[in-house]
Amino acid sequence: MNLLLIDGIRIPMKKDTNLYDLFVMKLQSLLDIETVLTKALGKMAQKAHDNELQMAFRENLKETHIHTDRIREVFELLGEKAKKLPAEAIRGLVSDIDWIVNNVKNPAALDASLIASAHYVEHYEMAGYSTAVEWARLMGHAHVANLLEQTLNEEKTANDRLRWLALKKINSKANS
Repeated sequence: MNLLLIDGIRIPMKKDTNLYDLFVMKLQSLLDIETVLTKALGKMAQKAHDNELQMAFRENLKETHIHTDRIREVFELLGEKAKKLPAEAIRGLVSDIDWIVNNVKNPAALDASLIASAHYVEHYEMAGYSTAVEWARLMGHAHVANLLEQTLNEEKTANDRLRWLALKKINSKANS
């Protein structure tokens, strides 16, 4: 039996698996990713020391709830059941965040490390959403592609906001 690796999970693949099937699986993994992140972002906001960083994580958490709702809307538009496909990769990234929170005691270094971890997460999400947007467009699901692209753009903005905070003050504070 052939196995397909999607977001860190080996899934038995039908011989006739097509792009639409893979697209639905990608959406299922994105739903899982966003759900897992709702827990992690709350912890990151709580553990961050810089007020602007706390606010950035809280804003990202609000957007993550919106992203989850948007993915559910996409499933509805496609006539598919909204279910999660566990994405092991996000669990690994969250495990790294937990290690940082539990082991980095210097407040400035903790904030810098939280931003670095958040960058990993944002890039992982952007990769997933950019693939989903491309596949949706290719298959003629323009409205779905537009919804997913809205989320992709929000992920890019969140990443840029964190980068700006790191460059503006967080990293230099950690280095002093």
